[in-house]
Order: sequence, then structure tokens, then C-alpha cells
Amino acid sequence: WGFLRRVKDKVKGNKKHDTHFLKAAHRDLLKSGETVSDRPNSSSAANHSLSPRKTPGTPLFRAETKRQKGQHGTISHVHRDILSQTQMRLTPQSDDTDYQDLIEPIKSFKGHTSPVTQIAAIDQNCFISSSWDTTVRMWSAVTGECIRTFRGHRDWVHAISVLDNKHFISGSDDRTIKLWNVDQDECVHTFNGHSSFVKALAPMDGDRFLSGSRDRTIKLFSLTSGECLQTFEGHMDVVSTIVALDSHHFVSGSHDNNIKYWNDSSRTCVRTLFGHTGSIKTLAAVSDKEIVSGSDDKMIRLWDVSTGKCLREFGSKTSLVFSVTYICEGFFLSCGGSNIKLYHIPSGTCVKSYETPRISLAVVRLDDERFVTGSDQMLHLWKF
Repeated sequence: WGFLRRVKDKVKGNKKHDTHFLKAAHRDLLKSGETVSDRPNSSSAANHSLSPRKTPGTPLFRAETKRQKGQHGTISHVHRDILSQTQMRLTPQSDDTDYQDLIEPIKSFKGHTSPVTQIAAIDQNCFISSSWDTTVRMWSAVTGECIRTFRGHRDWVHAISVLDNKHFISGSDDRTIKLWNVDQDECVHTFNGHSSFVKALAPMDGDRFLSGSRDRTIKLFSLTSGECLQTFEGHMDVVSTIVALDSHHFVSGSHDNNIKYWNDSSRTCVRTLFGHTGSIKTLAAVSDKEIVSGSDDKMIRLWDVSTGKCLREFGSKTSLVFSVTYICEGFFLSCGGSNIKLYHIPSGTCVKSYETPRISLAVVRLDDERFVTGSDQMLHLWKF
């Protein structure tokens, strides 16, 4: 958390903190005032990544961890808060990545027998994960132990979403959505309605939630009655991600490469956001009017949903994007391939990049100092 505060101060030009950890590459970029929006846009065709689907129980391939010496050479020191008792080697990577840390996670969690699909925080010391092994597991970030395993789905579990500190929902390829109590092994209720795999979930308000499916629809369910209240149609392919912005508006991303902004009161799509050239894999709300999106085109975009305009692009079409999560004012994390990247939104720069030995499929903020990633059958706890 102290690291994020110091980066924000540097970007704003505040001199009250030391500048040792920034070093040459980052200092040059910040002094120039360059942002991603200042750079020329690329209109090349999307490089679609191969699907990570494999036989359940088979680990994903090990990502290569090549390191190249950049024009500024190897940076030898970083701030002590970031060292965290681990040895790092830092090298400049590209225009959008200032340095890369080779760092071990502070804790790893083993229990799933197939790749992890999503992670969600219950509180600062507890989180849940879903997997192709058809289960959802709840973990203690303190002990590293699996507290409970939730069984009931008959196929891969692709989506989970926390409703409060006692309840969450899960969506599966068995076409159902299940409501769970964290203190019980059995599911509280099963929601039906989709005609194909459930790929995305998002709470709307205290009594309603949204679900997206391979059947190309989005459904609004009532937790109290268990009924489907509305069905939204408009996407031409799988609805892969959904984020609620307030109690009446939400955005959805699809494999049709588009993002749609919806109003549940009018039951209509207010606006379609065009720009990505690959399937939309992930969305995160920055505010009730701004979102970030990640796509198979290996780009992350910042959008103003009220105007439909792309405000900024992040990335250089070199890294996969499987998941993005908003951290705090001005910062978000992304993961994909062997990289976990921390971006500063106002400046458009990647201020930190962790290199991991395996593909990271999901990431979630746990608290101000830690975050969790999912990789193959393992989960890892990291320090900012």
C-alpha cells in the first residue's frame, strides 16, 4: 500500500518521498509526461490466444521466463517495502512496462485438481476459488488451509460472485447457478433458466444478481423468489463477463468483441462500445461511469460508458489478459500469461510487473497489502 502511495506521489510530481526505487527507466517516462493515449494506436488484427481448455487434472504448460536486457540496463535496487524478504532482479521490458520483479509468492494454496477459473474475496482473511474440477473452495489466507469445499455442480465451474460475507453464487457448465452459505456444505438454492454454460455472474443489488451465458443472453434473477425477472438479448456470441455499475446499470462483455452498457429499468442496451478486436475476457468497474476491459487482442482499455469513448489503452499487444481487478483510486491489476501487472490509470503506465513461472488465470485484491492469483491447480498470495 505504501508502494502505491509513493507511485502516485511520483506521478503527481510530489518530492516528499525518496526516488530510489524508480531508477532510470521509470524516471525518464514520468518526466516526459508521456501517456498511452499519446502513442500511436495499432490497428493490426487480433492475435487470438489458444483456449486453455485441457483434460481435467492436466496442468497448463509452463510459461517461459526469458529476460531481456533493456536499453537502460538492469536496475539493481528497489524500495525496501517491495523487497519483502525476497530477492528480485529487475529489467526494463517495453514501452508500457517499466520493470519486472522475479518474486516468490508469500503463500501458496493447493487443493483443486484442475485449473482455477475465478477467485473472489470474502473478507481480508478469507477467499473462494472456482475450478474445472466442479468445486468451489474456501481458503484461509492466514493458515493457507482449505476451510470448506462446496460440491454440487456436475460440470466445470466458471463463475463465482460474493453477495455478502456469508453468501456467494456460482455458475457452471451444467447450466445452473447455485446460492451458497459459507457455513454450510449444501447449496441453499439452485437457479435454472440458461440453455447453455453459465460464464459470468455479478450482484446487482441486495436481492438481485446478473448472469451471462454461452446462450448469448444475460438474465436478472431474484434471490428471494428464485425467479428470472428479465432476459437481455443483444450479444452475438458468448457473454463472458458482467459488471454492475449501480442498481440499474451494468456492462457486459462478449466473444463478439463488443461491450454493451445496459439499463435494467428500460430493459434495453443503452450503448455498444466498439474497439477491441478480440473476445472480451474481463471487465472491472473504476466508477459508475468508467470501466476497464481486457481482451484476447492483448489490450486493456479504459472506457467512459456514458459517451462510449475509449479514454486510454494499456499494454503493447504482447501479454495475454485473462483478468483485471480494480485496486484503489488510480490503480488496477491485470494478469495473463506469466505476468501480473500493476497499472496507474491517470498516467497510463505499468508501474510494476511480476513474472510468474506459470500462467495466471485470475486475480483479486484481498486487502491493501495483498492480492491472490490462480494458476493451474494452485492459488498464490502476493504482496504489493
